[in-house]
Amino acid sequence: MTEDETPRIGVFVCHCGHNIAGTVDVARVAAEAGKLPNVVFSTDEMFMCADSGQDLIRTKIKEHSLNRVVVASCSPRMHEPTFRRVVEEGGLNRYVYEQVNLREHVSWCHMHEPEAATEKAIDLVRMSVARARRLEPLPISRVKVIPRTLVVGGGIAGLRAALDIADRGFEVVLVEKKPNLGGNVIKWTHMYPDDRTGAEVVNPLIAQALSHPKIKVYTDSQVVDFEGYIGNFDVTIASNDGKKKSTAQVGAVIVATGFEPFKPEGYYGYGKSPDIMTLAELQEMPRKDELLRPSDGKPVKKIAFIGCVGSREPGKKGHEHCSRYCCTAVAKDAAELRDRVDEVLVLYQDVRTYGHGHEEIHRLARQRRVIFSKFEPDEKPEVSVKRGKITMRWRDVLADDLLEFQPDLLILASAMIPPADVEETATMFSLTRSGDGFFNPEHIKLAPLTTHTAGIMIAGVAQAAKNASESVIDASGAAAKAAALLARGEVEIESTVSRVDPDLCSSCHTCVTACPYGAISMDDSHEPPVAVVTEAKCHGCGTCAAGCPSGAITMLHSTDEQILSMVEALLVPSPISGGE
Repeated sequence: MTEDETPRIGVFVCHCGHNIAGTVDVARVAAEAGKLPNVVFSTDEMFMCADSGQDLIRTKIKEHSLNRVVVASCSPRMHEPTFRRVVEEGGLNRYVYEQVNLREHVSWCHMHEPEAATEKAIDLVRMSVARARRLEPLPISRVKVIPRTLVVGGGIAGLRAALDIADRGFEVVLVEKKPNLGGNVIKWTHMYPDDRTGAEVVNPLIAQALSHPKIKVYTDSQVVDFEGYIGNFDVTIASNDGKKKSTAQVGAVIVATGFEPFKPEGYYGYGKSPDIMTLAELQEMPRKDELLRPSDGKPVKKIAFIGCVGSREPGKKGHEHCSRYCCTAVAKDAAELRDRVDEVLVLYQDVRTYGHGHEEIHRLARQRRVIFSKFEPDEKPEVSVKRGKITMRWRDVLADDLLEFQPDLLILASAMIPPADVEETATMFSLTRSGDGFFNPEHIKLAPLTTHTAGIMIAGVAQAAKNASESVIDASGAAAKAAALLARGEVEIESTVSRVDPDLCSSCHTCVTACPYGAISMDDSHEPPVAVVTEAKCHGCGTCAAGCPSGAITMLHSTDEQILSMVEALLVPSPISGGE
C-alpha cells in the first residue's frame, strides 16, 4: 500500500456473544459504519476473534481490496495482537489496523441504556474510521537478543526457573537478597501432601544451581540498577554491604521475589505470649515427638488454630486477598498434631481447601477428631492472656452459642503478603501491582506469566498468593517463555514510538527529563545538541510529545493529524458517502 492510495476501509463489528450485542444494536452500528466515507465493506459477526471471524477479515481484504481495517470489539489489550496478525496474513501492514473498544467502553458500562450505548458505539466507530483514513504503514523493527536471563529471587520458584533455562543451554544470573538460597520453603519442617521438610524439597535444587556451569549465583545481593529493553537489558548487582558490584547484560528477566508472612501485631494477643505464634513460625519449629510450649517447655495438651488472620479483611490493618494455602496447611498440621495432643480446635471463617488432594487432607483432620468451629467475620474470637494462660471466647455459627477454650498453644494462620521492598522492585523493573500488592501479569488468563514490560516475566508468589507446587509450575512456565525469547536470536519491537525532527528541536531537554523509560538522550554530535530516541526503549506513551514546547516530536501511529481527525469526526460528522 502506498501513502497516496485512496483509503478502502473495512469495518467489522463484533457481537462478543452477548457481551456487546446484549446492549448495543451491533447490526445498526455496522449499517451506519457502511455509510461513512471510504468504507467499502461493513458487517457484524458473532465472534471476530474466532477462526471464522479471522477468516472473514482475510477474505474481505482480498475481495474488496481493503487497505485499512477497523474492528469494533473488546479491549485492544486482549486482541489487538490477534487482529494485527490477521491483517498481516491478509497482505497488509499491521499498523493500518484500528480497534474500537465496544465492550469495556460501551456495553459493560452502559448496560441499562441500550439506545444511548448504541449511539455512543456509532460515534466511536465513526471516530476510528476517520483515524483509519490517516493511518500509515510503519516498518517492523527488530533487535538482537542477548542469550542470558536474570532471575531475581533464589526461592523455590527462582531456583526452578534458573535450572530450567540453564538446562536448555542458556546462561543465567541468579540474584538473591538474603545470604542463603531457598527462600521461605527451606525453613519449613513439614510440607503437604507428602510431609517432607522444606529443606528436603529445595536443597537438591540449591545444589544443582550452585554447581551448574551455566548459572552465576549472587547471594546477599540486590539489583541496584536496571535499564534497557527486551533482548538487551543492562543490570548492575551490588552486595548488601556495598563492597562488591557486578554488571551483566541479559535478554530476559524473571522476577520471583516471593512473599513475607504477615506479622499479626494487634491480632488475637500476638506478641503478648510466646505461646501465640503464626503458622509460619510453627512451620519453622524443629520436629520432635512431643510438642513443647515455648514459654515453659511443658508438653502441649491442647492447641488451637485461627484462620484468615490478616487475610480477607478490608482496611489498612488487614489484606483483602485470600492467601490460599492457609486452609490446607492448617488442616494438615491439625491432623498431624492430633496424634500428639489431647485436643485440636480450628476456628475459621470459611474453609477453602481448593487444590488437588487438599479436600482429603481436610477430611483426614475431621476423621482424627479435629474440632472445626465457624465464626462470623464481623464477630471475631476474643483472646486474652492472663498470668501466661490463654483464653479464647467466640460465638459458634452452627451452634449459635458462646464458647470458651483455653489452649496451651495458639496458632494464627496469617496472610501471605508481598516483601517489604516490593515497591522498589516494581519501580526497578517497571511493573504494575494489583490491589493485593503483588505484581500484575500481562493478562490473568491469556498471558499470566509475562508482564506489560516486554522481556520481563513473573513467577510464583511474585504474582499472587499460592503454594509451593503452583510456584514451581509458574517457574517452569516463565522459564519456557524466557528460553523461547532467547532462542529466537532477535525479537520484534513496537514501531509506535516517538520521533524527533532535529530541525525543530530547541535542545531544551524537556523530553529527556519527562521520559519515564529513559528512551531519550541528547546527541552531542549536533551543534547545538538535539534529542534522539532509542526506539527499542520507547513505550509510545507520548509524554515527550505532549511536553515538547517546540513541537519537534511526533508520535508514530498517534500523530496530531490522526488524533484531531477523530475529534473532528465526533464534533462535525462527515456527510454520508460510503460504499464502492
